[in-house]
Amino acid sequence: MENNQQLVDSILEAVRAEITDFVDQESSITCPIEYEKRLIEISRNITKNLLQGTQGKVPKSRNSKKKFKLLLGE
Repeated sequence: MENNQQLVDSILEAVRAEITDFVDQESSITCPIEYEKRLIEISRNITKNLLQGTQGKVPKSRNSKKKFKLLLGE
């Protein structure tokens, strides 16, 4: 139970840091496209932190080929 609470706390710290940085920089963003890009970047970082915290390391490419070892007498 304590381990899960530590995991939740670490994820929330990362999310808090992302949002704090955005709020600090929000007033200086004048271009709507840049604003949306920054929001998308933040949401991707939050999702990545959540996945890494709960599932482990995120694979580089979901489409990469898997290498299987054939155990047929080798």
